Amino acid sequence: MLNCYISLFKMYCKMQFFFQNAISAKPVFSLNAIYPIDQSEFGERLTQSWRRSESGSCLCCSVFKMSANNTFDGLDEPVRPTPGGRKRRLDKENHKKQQKKKLRHSGGALIPTVGCHHKAEATGFCQAEKLSPDDLMMNFSKFYERPNKVDQDRTILNLLDITRVKRQRLKVLDVNKRKDRNISVKYNLLCGNHPEKVPVCKATFIKVFGISKDRVSRVAKYYAETAEARPERRGGARHSEEHNRRRQLIVEHIQSFTCRASHYGRRGAPGRKYVPSDLNVHKMHELFEAQNHAQTSYSLYYSVFSKDFNLGFGHPATDACSDCVKYKITITDPNLTETEKKMESASFILHRRRARMFYDLLGRVAEGHVTLSFDMMQNMVLPKTPIGQAYYSRQMYLYLFGVVVHHGENSQQEKDDVHLYVWQENENSKDSNMIASALSDCLKVRLQDKVSRSRGLRLFSDSCFGQNKNMNMVSMLMEFRQLFPNLGIEHTFPVRGHSFLPADRVFGRIEQKIRKIDTILLPQEYHAILQQFGHVHIYGTDWEAFDYRSASKECVKAQKSFKISEARMLDLSTNKVGLKTTYNGEYCFHSVLKRGKRWADLKPELLPKRTSVKAAKKRDVLALLGAVGVSDVVRAFYDDALYHVTDNAGHSDEDAE
Repeated sequence: MLNCYISLFKMYCKMQFFFQNAISAKPVFSLNAIYPIDQSEFGERLTQSWRRSESGSCLCCSVFKMSANNTFDGLDEPVRPTPGGRKRRLDKENHKKQQKKKLRHSGGALIPTVGCHHKAEATGFCQAEKLSPDDLMMNFSKFYERPNKVDQDRTILNLLDITRVKRQRLKVLDVNKRKDRNISVKYNLLCGNHPEKVPVCKATFIKVFGISKDRVSRVAKYYAETAEARPERRGGARHSEEHNRRRQLIVEHIQSFTCRASHYGRRGAPGRKYVPSDLNVHKMHELFEAQNHAQTSYSLYYSVFSKDFNLGFGHPATDACSDCVKYKITITDPNLTETEKKMESASFILHRRRARMFYDLLGRVAEGHVTLSFDMMQNMVLPKTPIGQAYYSRQMYLYLFGVVVHHGENSQQEKDDVHLYVWQENENSKDSNMIASALSDCLKVRLQDKVSRSRGLRLFSDSCFGQNKNMNMVSMLMEFRQLFPNLGIEHTFPVRGHSFLPADRVFGRIEQKIRKIDTILLPQEYHAILQQFGHVHIYGTDWEAFDYRSASKECVKAQKSFKISEARMLDLSTNKVGLKTTYNGEYCFHSVLKRGKRWADLKPELLPKRTSVKAAKKRDVLALLGAVGVSDVVRAFYDDALYHVTDNAGHSDEDAE
C-alpha cells in the first residue's frame, strides 16, 4: 500500500513539473533535484500521518507537526518543556523558615558541652569527665555531617544500648499514674581511642548533640518495637507520588499541542514559543479533564503551564501563506475522498519542505562570507496622532529600508548589524531606484571593509518584483561587483508567503516602540526612535539616490530567454546572470548585456528629488494639522514639505509583487 502511494505521489509530481516547464521549454532536471525528498523518510512520515487520520486524529494537524525547529520559517513544531519556564519557580532556599531549618539540622550556633557533674569514680555509669573537648567536637561533627533527619537518627541508634527491662520496682503505687517502661537504654559517646565507647548519662548525651530527650526516646522505642531504625514519619499523608503522576499527565497533555517561534521581536522573551491564538489555559485545562476523565485543579494545570513551559498565546495571522491556508481548508473538506486528501497532504508536505529550504540556506553562514537580509518596513505616517480624524485622513509617509547583517541561526542581532535608510514621500517615491541606491550605499560605504575581506556576498530578500527582484537591482549588483571582481554574489528569494527575514525582527521591535507613542509630528522624532535599533542614514544627508532604471535600459537588453520573476536564486559572480527556479537545481546562465556593452559602462546619474504627494493628500494633512493644533515650527515643516504636489503617483513600485 505504501509503495502504491509513493508511486502515485511521484507521478503527480512529475505531471506537475512537466506542466510547469512545458511552456518555458527549460531544460528538465531529475525529479530528485527538483524535489529532494528521501523516499524512506517521506514514506515513513506520510504513513504515520495517514495512521493518525485513520485513528481519528486530524490529518491536517499531523502534517503541521512535521516541520523543522527553525526560528524564522514560522512552521509549527512540538511543544517541549523548558528548564526556566515562563515564570520563575519559588526559591525556598533563601526563605527565613528554610534558613532556620538548615541551621537546626546542621548544628549551627551550637557548642557541644557536658551536661552533668557526675564523677566517674563515684557513679560509674557516667564517665563524661573522661571526654576531652576534641572528643565532644568529634561526636558533634559526625552527627551533623549529614543534615538529613533519618541519617541522624541512625547515628543516635548506633550510640545506644537498648535492652528489655528484667526487673521493675514499684516506685509509684497509683496504677493510673504508673508508667510502663519496657526498655532500658544506655547512652554512649565516641572517644579518640576508637572503637571504644564512653558511657554517659542522658543529660550529657542530649547536650552534646543539642537535641531533645523526646527525640532520643522515640528512636529507642521504635527500635525496641520493630528492630529497625526509625523512618521519616513527619508530614502526614503521602500524596507526592499521585501529585507527580498528575503533573506528568499535564506535561504530556501540553506537549500534544504545537507551537511556533515568533519571527518578530523576541528580545523581551527569549526562547518563548506560541501556541494557536484560539487557545487559552482555561480551554486547555477543560480539554485535559475531558481527555483524562480526572478532576484536576486549574491552579495545578496553570502551575505546570507557567513553570515547566515557556509558552504564550499567539495572535491571528495577518500575513499567512495563501497556499498553506488553501491546503488547510482542502485537507479538512468532507467532500474529498481519502485518496484526494492524501494527495493534498503530500502536496502540502512538499510545499512546506520547499519553504523550509530557504531558511536552511539562510542559516548556513559560511566562514568568509557576508550574509545580508533586507526589506522595506511598513510605511510610517506623518503626522501620527490618536484623534479619530486621522483614521479617515490621508497622511504623508516616511519610508524605511532596512539592511541586517545575519550571523547564522539563533544569532543575536546587534545594533552595529542594522542599517536603516529613511526618506520621506515628498523627497522621492518608494521604487526599485531607491531600494537599489540604499543597498548600494550600504555595500560601498557602510560595509565596504567587511565585504572587501570576504570571499562571497549572500543576499536574502522577498520576491517583490517592484523593489528587489528586477533587473535594476541586478544592474546595481553587477556595477558593485566591478569594484571586487573576485567577489561571488548570490541572491536568494523565498517561497511566496514564507518570507520572514531577520530584518522583520528589527521592524517588529521598532513597531512595538512606535505603538507606545501617541503623537509623532516630525521625522526627527522617528529618527530618534530608530537610532535605538540601528544606524540611521537620512536621504539627502547621509546618502544619495541614483537612476539605475535609466542606466539599466541603456546597457541591458529585453529579456526573452528567461523570466526573472520565476527565479529562486540568482548567481551574479560572472558577467552573465545565473538563474535557477529551484533551490537544488542547476544554474542556467544568460547574457543580459546589449551588444558592445559592458557592466563597466553602467554609470547611473544622480536621481533628482521629486515628490509623490498628491493634492488630495496635502489637503488632508493640512486639515489634520489644524485639528491637532500644532506649533509654528511643525506647521512650517509641512508647508515646506508639501509645497510641491503631483498629479500622479510617479514611478512607485510599492504595490508590485
